[in-house]
Amino acid sequence: MRRWPAAVILIILLSALPSCATAGHTVMPTGDYVPDRPPQDMTPIEWWQVPPQILITSLLIGTAPELVVVANILVLLNVWLFFGYRRIAKRAALDHETRTAIYDHIRAHPGIRLGTLAEDLGINRGTLRYHLGRLQEFGMVAATAVGGQTGYFENRQRYSELEAKVLIHLKNPNTREILFTLLEKPGASRRDLAERLGITASSVSWHLRRLRGDGVVLREKSGADVRYTLSGDSAAFVGERVGGGNTAE
Repeated sequence: MRRWPAAVILIILLSALPSCATAGHTVMPTGDYVPDRPPQDMTPIEWWQVPPQILITSLLIGTAPELVVVANILVLLNVWLFFGYRRIAKRAALDHETRTAIYDHIRAHPGIRLGTLAEDLGINRGTLRYHLGRLQEFGMVAATAVGGQTGYFENRQRYSELEAKVLIHLKNPNTREILFTLLEKPGASRRDLAERLGITASSVSWHLRRLRGDGVVLREKSGADVRYTLSGDSAAFVGERVGGGNTAE
């Protein structure tokens, strides 16, 4: 990408700063406000205390008025991105061996939880949290929370919010079995699920409440009979995970 126009503007601004420093600025009220007492002495401020966009606009009005609109557009578009900040940040993030290992493992196991990530890589949780924070700052990793659990993903917006939640639920063996059972047998009852999983009905109810809260499972009641099914989008996504052989990701 050609960056010389932005560089020219930056040079013009820097060369104009010294003259601005001697001129000074004054803060004054605007609008139709009428004070109920005589005005006090106005307080002068230094040039570096002026908001950047106002400073840039003021400088250009006196030196190159035709560039005022261009400068405002560049400010709105975050002109520093033209200098490759994101590319530099990503390269800096992956220069660290531990961070690279964490990033690669998250890419291979979307929705992985902190404890599993620490165990798989042999990294203590304090160190892992630090590097995850750095990867999130660089915009390379995103986190999604489900109940009290947080899953980590490569920040490529590859999955919808619902799909991300399904992936996190699939990390829990009991929840995963519930999802697979409902995929194979839509309309299963709580008793059916308890017998299939070999756990108590109350435990099944706990998992179902979380799944319903995330929009993954639907509850259908007919009289005293209560049945559960996967929501349409969830059923399609769970089916893809089973068909793709990713059930134990």
